[in-house]
Amino acid sequence: MTEGSSRRALFARLLPRLRGLLAGFVGSTLALSLSAQAAEPVFPPAGALGLVPPPGMSPAKAFAGFEHRSGASIILVEMPPEAWGQIDGRFTSEALAGTGFKVKGGRESLPVSGGEGFVLRGTQAANGLTYAKWVAVVRGVPGTGLVTVQVPEPAAKQVPAAAIEAALRTIAFRAKASLADQVAALPYAVGDLAGFRPAIVFAGHGLILTDGPKDVDPEREQPAVIITPSLGQAPVPAGAEAAFARRVFTSQKDARDVAVTGEERATRGEAVVVRLRGSFTDAKTGRPMESTQTMVFEDGRTLRIIGFADASKADALARAERVAASVAMR
Repeated sequence: MTEGSSRRALFARLLPRLRGLLAGFVGSTLALSLSAQAAEPVFPPAGALGLVPPPGMSPAKAFAGFEHRSGASIILVEMPPEAWGQIDGRFTSEALAGTGFKVKGGRESLPVSGGEGFVLRGTQAANGLTYAKWVAVVRGVPGTGLVTVQVPEPAAKQVPAAAIEAALRTIAFRAKASLADQVAALPYAVGDLAGFRPAIVFAGHGLILTDGPKDVDPEREQPAVIITPSLGQAPVPAGAEAAFARRVFTSQKDARDVAVTGEERATRGEAVVVRLRGSFTDAKTGRPMESTQTMVFEDGRTLRIIGFADASKADALARAERVAASVAMR
């Protein structure tokens, strides 16, 4: 028998087994997809963006989305309808490379009930681990959604890629809840608004308070307070709280010439509280601004409350600090 005929005979013997393996793989993937499609999407409290989570993932307590005991996560971020036009052309392999997200292949269309979307797949390194990562951008009647999935390599068998792919195909929207309901669903409560009013809830966990008629104020004409809890980041080591707070304060977006003019460290029960005062120049308008930041470190979690105002309205910072002192995790 020639070498060529031997190879053909070997392949003929292996073909049924290969077909069986392929059928099993396709069957399991199809079963996951059908199972996900048969279930009802799960939405965060007061959220308009949801999906059917993969087996073993449950609603997260600290952010809008789902988490797994292995460290895998699905983060859901809701944005206004106009955000689609702003980010549609910017989510490319080249643009995301600067964030450390190494995209494999190009972006792929993603079916969304009552809308449209696309997904990018790849890997990203963080906290000493490599994560399989998916980023989906979708839009529907209520607005635009950003769905980010990260699965640490050691958890690949616990949260398989096929289960993630099936879940992404169940992304759905529902009617948006009222602002009051969104505020009530936050993982923290604000005891003293100090003259500010709720304007926007973002990402299911962040809150913007403002003092003025405009809800959206890109020119920073109105004093504002922004409250954000940590999203599962590695805990800040004991003793490093002040340095961490300074690093976050001096890296504010669209701010230049940031200067720290005051710093206080205190405790609140078991929590460490670091408060900074400072100034910066708005990079877009050139307007001089005053700012205050309070960071609360407790049980491995971080809560950040930052207030800012035009230098001519610096008295608003004292009120922002009253807000910060009244925020408590639920």
